[in-house]
Amino acid sequence: MLDVSVAMTYAMLSSYGKNDRSVSAACAVLRGFHSVYALTEQERRHLRLLVACRLATSATLGNFSYKQNPGNEYLLLHAKPAWKALEFIWGSGDTARSEAIDKAFEIACTSTGVLDGTSIPAFTDLGFPDPQINDLVAHVRVKTDSSKIKSSSTNVVTFVTGNKKKAEEVKRILSGGGALPFDLTNMKVDLPELQGDPHEVAKAKCSQAASAVNGPVMTEDTSLCFHALGDLPGIYIRWFLEKCGLDGLNDMVAASADKGAYAQTIFAYTAGPGSEVHLFDGRTQGKIVRPRGCRDFGEQIYAR
Repeated sequence: MLDVSVAMTYAMLSSYGKNDRSVSAACAVLRGFHSVYALTEQERRHLRLLVACRLATSATLGNFSYKQNPGNEYLLLHAKPAWKALEFIWGSGDTARSEAIDKAFEIACTSTGVLDGTSIPAFTDLGFPDPQINDLVAHVRVKTDSSKIKSSSTNVVTFVTGNKKKAEEVKRILSGGGALPFDLTNMKVDLPELQGDPHEVAKAKCSQAASAVNGPVMTEDTSLCFHALGDLPGIYIRWFLEKCGLDGLNDMVAASADKGAYAQTIFAYTAGPGSEVHLFDGRTQGKIVRPRGCRDFGEQIYAR
């Protein structure tokens, strides 16, 4: 009983759970557990309380550890989403919400079919907040998640970024000094870190963002590619910069005769969940030099 509640809690803090699908993530774990070890009705009634207790523990320990070592933001990896999930399932005192979550747990433990002699649990909210799937907490989501774009109108395009200056710059460039034929807004969306070919990563990221926003979105990925390193660090430039610093990046090609590089920006756009993703690839060729110039728009590396 305690084991499954802990597993459900950490599922709520996963990339899937943090993407406004915490209840679905918990139910997915519960469904698998129940198919092997069936919970009684009495045990199910305590699940929400046990999960809330574990969320409170994770949030408290995370914040306590961070206060002891404020330079290590990794310690907040679970603390911040834990508080958010805890507030959702327990904090408001909303009876209707509590009943809806308990109902979701009940559905996760309901069997409706048999496959090869094995009972198959029926669970239909894995796609929260997919409009094609019955959302048991839709009435709550509308009231508590005001930052999410609810309208599916194609006249509103969401640029996925938490950087307001970047959003302002993109709006200025797209408008060309005139008025945009659509409303451009911006929103920070937590998406899983993807790996692979830059174009494929851009497509997958844009598709996931469209599902999270439930409407038209635009995403941007910037890379810095060294010819001598086979186009690395590429899309991983952020992590290379954090670990190696500017001097470390320059040292990577210091011994190479080829200092050539290019900065690449890929914008991706899709009209909404399930729609085709369109890519726009821009590159500026240059060479790697020691850093110079103004950096007042966030720390940046320029290929010159």
